[in-house]
Parts: sequence; C-alpha cells; structure tokens
Amino acid sequence: MKIFTLKDRELSLASKLLIIVLWIVLSRLIDNEIILPTLSSTVNGLGKIISNPEFFNILGFSILRSLLGFIVSLTIAIIMGILARLSKVLYSLMLPIVRFLSSTPTIAIIILALIWLNNEIVPLFVGFIMVFPILYETVLKSILNIDTKILEMARVYRVSKLNIIREIYLPSIFIGLCNILSSAMAINLKMVIAGEVLSQPKYAIGTNLQIKKIYLNTSGVFAWIIIILAIGKLYEYLMKGIVTCIKSRRYLNPMEN
Repeated sequence: MKIFTLKDRELSLASKLLIIVLWIVLSRLIDNEIILPTLSSTVNGLGKIISNPEFFNILGFSILRSLLGFIVSLTIAIIMGILARLSKVLYSLMLPIVRFLSSTPTIAIIILALIWLNNEIVPLFVGFIMVFPILYETVLKSILNIDTKILEMARVYRVSKLNIIREIYLPSIFIGLCNILSSAMAINLKMVIAGEVLSQPKYAIGTNLQIKKIYLNTSGVFAWIIIILAIGKLYEYLMKGIVTCIKSRRYLNPMEN
C-alpha cells in the first residue's frame, strides 16, 4: 500500500512539473503575454495581487460564500434525504426537483439569481443550487443502501425513529459523503466564483477575474487561477482532516459502538 502511495505521489509531482515545463515552452514559442503569459510574469502578477491591501478581504469573502453555501447545501441535503426516506410523498416530490436542478445550465441559474437576488447573495445561491442535487442524491442513496436486516432488527426491538436516524442513518450518510465531499466543495467553489464574475460583488475573486479580463491582463487571470487551485487544495485537506477525525471517534460504524 505504501509503495502505491509513493508511486502516486511521484506521478502527481511529475505531472505537475510536466505542466510547468509545457507552460514555459509554449509561452516562449507563442511570445504573446495576452495569449499565454510567461511563468515569471504570472509570478509577478501573483505578488501584486497578494500585496494588494484588499487581498484578504477579497479572499475571505469568496471563501466565506463558498463555505456558507456548501454548509447550507449539506445541511438541507441531509435533512431532506432523511425525510424523503421516511416519506414516499416527499421522495416523489423531490425527484423532479432534483432532476430539474441537475439538468438546468449554470448560466441560466446565474441569470435568474441576478434577477431575483442581491449581487452579494447571487454567488452563494448559485453554489447552493449546483451542489445540492449531488449531496442530496448521495445522502438518499446512502440511506437506501442500508442493510434491511439492520432496520428490521431495530423495528423488532422497537428502537425509536430518532435513534434509528442517529445510530443507523447518520453513520451511513457520513460514509457515503466521505467519497464526494472534496469534489463537491471544489464544484461549489467554482460555481461561487462563476456567480461572482457576473454578479460583481465588491469583494470577490470572480469580480477581480472579470477586471483582469477587461484589461487583458492574462497573467493576472493566471495568478488568480493559482490562488483558486490553492483554495481547492486547502478544502481537500480540510475534508480529509474532518473524515479522519470522524473515523478516529469510531462514529462511522454504529456496530462498533
């Protein structure tokens, strides 16, 4: 297992180095900062962005929007998933809603949000709408995949619904969510920034991306992309830490408690 882990890390590092080498080579061949900026100009652009007095406000508000939208999506997905399992009527009602949200183009959601909501709320709403179906379906599948024998045993011993939810449903939900939390957070971050690009809130990564685009500052766009990738990596480590913490408390397997 350790050998495979080391090989994966080596391959990951090699692929990243290959991307950087290709970037350097292509930027020199194209020799046009607007089309493809050089590595050095991007690093300089990154330095200018970070040295901006408003950088941490911009970064903080975008992260806050993405985290808040994700937490709201996750909370509602868990509640609605459990209720849908308990109620066939709600399960049937949620099917067309989730399908509609999953198939609606992102740009249509953003345009509607711009009509309905304040510019500051639009990115959060867009992130919520795009991630909710993924989380809801994962929660519902996790509950539906629970061994029926365990549920039958709970009914035989007259275990209350509240205890069934706490001791059987929630651990199964966490197991299912562990596999998709990092990717869901990454999608949410992208959607929030996409919403910011069009809604233009005062402090936002998306707003600054749009400004860089207007002035054809491609190196600035690349610099912000690097920052966004760094935030995504931070989210990945955060999720791994949370999952590890939950597993260490032996909460994921109710049969061990």
